[in-house]
Amino acid sequence: MKKFLICLIVLLILAVAGGVGALYYVRPDPTLSLDYRNVDMNKKALDMVKRMSFKMVLTDEDVNNVLIKSLAENPYRNKDVLVQGARFTLEGDRLVSDLSLLWKDRIPAGLRVTYRLAWKAPNLTATVESVRLKDIDLPNDTVDDMSLPLGQEFPKPLKIKDVTFGQGEMTVELQKPSLSDLKDLFG
Repeated sequence: MKKFLICLIVLLILAVAGGVGALYYVRPDPTLSLDYRNVDMNKKALDMVKRMSFKMVLTDEDVNNVLIKSLAENPYRNKDVLVQGARFTLEGDRLVSDLSLLWKDRIPAGLRVTYRLAWKAPNLTATVESVRLKDIDLPNDTVDDMSLPLGQEFPKPLKIKDVTFGQGEMTVELQKPSLSDLKDLFG
């Protein structure tokens, strides 16, 4: 009986240590937050049209700020997952997101999701390529694909023709506005 009790206590200590170790392992990067700098897409688009250019380059930082703003406005991805912080990085046609999550209001976790980006008018689509919890691969269906209504960020008369991706930047090409569109833009 004494050996059984000692084994039970040792197993209980190992289980608690394993649980604490697992929680420590999945903890998120503490530097991630939902702080962002507002990116005035209307101003950028109007400046571009004034210069008679129809291409606008969005930097890695611009994309990061626009996406974090979207997350800050709705941090609950589903009823059990709260996004507490994020960082987005463009790597060609891939978007890498580092996320700080709180699951069931109790368990913090750091998740890295890689998306493949594509322009399908009028939305920028992001299809999940990989999901990782630290060094552990998770199934891709753990996270939903995203559809970003990029066209809604621009003044109404302007329409996006194409979006191309470079290293650390995204180039948005607009359709040439008509004279009536320009009149609506500049009043």
